[in-house]
Amino acid sequence: MEYARRLHAVKPLVVERDALTARLALVAPGWAEQITHRVPPHHEGTVPGDVAMAGTWRQLHDTLAERDKLDADDLQRQIDRTRETLHQMTEWLIDAKAWGKQLERLQGNHSIRQALVGWLDTTKRLVSTRQLDGRQSLLAEARRLMKRCADAVRVWIMPISIMAESFDPTTTRFDVVIIDEASQADLNALIPLYLGKPVIVVGDHEQVTPLGVGKGQIILDNLRKSMVQDIPNSHLFDNLSSIYDVGRQSFGDAIRLVEHFRCVPEIITFSNQLSYGGKIKPLRESNSTDLKPACVGWRVDGVREGDTNKAEARRIIDTIKAMIQHPRYADKSIGIISLLGEAQALLIQSMLHKEIPGVEIEQRRIQAGISGEFQGDERDIMFLSMVDSPASEGTLRATGEGAFELIKKRYNVAASRARDQMWVMHSFDPDVHLKSTDLRLKLLQHVRAPLALLHAFNQEVGKTESPFERAVLKRLTDAGYRVKSQWQVGYYRIDMVVEGAGKRLAVECDGDRYHPMEKLADDMERQSILERLGWQFVRIRGSAFFRNPELAMRPLFDRLEELAIPPEANIDQAPASDMTLIDELDDLIRDGFTADIVPAPMPTRSPRAPSALPVR
Repeated sequence: MEYARRLHAVKPLVVERDALTARLALVAPGWAEQITHRVPPHHEGTVPGDVAMAGTWRQLHDTLAERDKLDADDLQRQIDRTRETLHQMTEWLIDAKAWGKQLERLQGNHSIRQALVGWLDTTKRLVSTRQLDGRQSLLAEARRLMKRCADAVRVWIMPISIMAESFDPTTTRFDVVIIDEASQADLNALIPLYLGKPVIVVGDHEQVTPLGVGKGQIILDNLRKSMVQDIPNSHLFDNLSSIYDVGRQSFGDAIRLVEHFRCVPEIITFSNQLSYGGKIKPLRESNSTDLKPACVGWRVDGVREGDTNKAEARRIIDTIKAMIQHPRYADKSIGIISLLGEAQALLIQSMLHKEIPGVEIEQRRIQAGISGEFQGDERDIMFLSMVDSPASEGTLRATGEGAFELIKKRYNVAASRARDQMWVMHSFDPDVHLKSTDLRLKLLQHVRAPLALLHAFNQEVGKTESPFERAVLKRLTDAGYRVKSQWQVGYYRIDMVVEGAGKRLAVECDGDRYHPMEKLADDMERQSILERLGWQFVRIRGSAFFRNPELAMRPLFDRLEELAIPPEANIDQAPASDMTLIDELDDLIRDGFTADIVPAPMPTRSPRAPSALPVR
């Protein structure tokens, strides 16, 4: 009876307890269950720990767990597959639709086919015809045939001179006209402007102007005064301006393309600072080529004679001969630019034809010229010949930017044509014979330390390495992988790169203060650009890593295994001297091109550029 009364007395407490645990189970089912079954430490009459803190922790934990259900690695793979499929399908669709429309226009229309073949043969004959009457007759026939051809072929690519001879400006209108290398086109390029509805003018006002600058100025002045007085800025329509300059003056602001894919960073940095205020983003890696160093300054005991320097020309020819024999320069294209006019270029070109086999000249596209002749072109290796030499003690006359910045533009073009290696041949001591304002001194100072500005930037960026990245790095190195932190890819940086068996995988650590959500769009844009260069990525979220490091790292290790990147511990092998390759070329020249060269092995890790490169 006593037991029954006791049960009756505690019944309201039990009902209240059950009601409270039921309410608690809605938000904290695990805790409610432990209280119900009196699991220690929840069997006492007091609450263990800080309830508010525990509740916050559980909410955060459940939120992160829900996010982790979305597999970032699986999403990345889906994105990669979808991007590749879209690329292939788009390429196939463009090709199929373009040729389909072209066949539709030509099929069953024999007269258009006749006109196309007739126009092609007429233009070929026009090239070799010198008599004025004959040329006029052929031009008339070419234009007549072109009237039928123009609508049959939707895209025409031709020099401005051929275009002007082929199309009748009174009857021809294109949906779009694109003028490429417009900074080298003179006012003759006004003709294609007349033929287009919208017009796209592609060029760079920081590069050299038309080669015929200043010629026929009086005739142009007379034409301008009589024909185009009502056109805005018509006083600038002369041979001092390119059609790109006219476009900027007429259309306003231009769209600047800042991604640079040609040169390694050591080379393009000079032009970037000289002409573009450091806004160009180089995207090639320094170690994308095994030609080291990227910038070579070489002093010879030369004397300027007029506008030529035979010693510099001799050294350039001998170095090219050595490169042809050296296996590391196999299949590399070569160009030479004279920084002091055509005479030196003509001298070198004549020596090339006398001493270099024609097959090598053709296969390697070996050519000597001035800056304007290489604009829009590139070579793997470029030689720049400064030609000048000191006549006596004291400094040389300073080379400045020149009238209308013409000299600066020539230097900009010359120093940005080499993909892998740029040589600068000079016959003076830059520290003794050049003034501080001399453009040549700036170039040679850059050659000595091509990455000086970049190293200064990297020293600051290196201070921002996060504990999260260090923790990921430790787990990778503990697993035996070879890892490089803060990997530089031109303008961009990757948190870390895992290397092995000649392959690489980029690893990005997301979610801490260095990669917050506000920067996610920028991070993804950067990744998209680098993926265009062939990089593959794995991203690790800090929220997942700090709750379960093993689980967060598993997709990374799976990806490494999938790519067949084996654990290769960091073995600090002493890399070959940066000047080893240059010394091997020098040995070939000294031995009369008869020495057997065994190239020094390239380091297995990314080479770090020295703080200064010796100028020979």
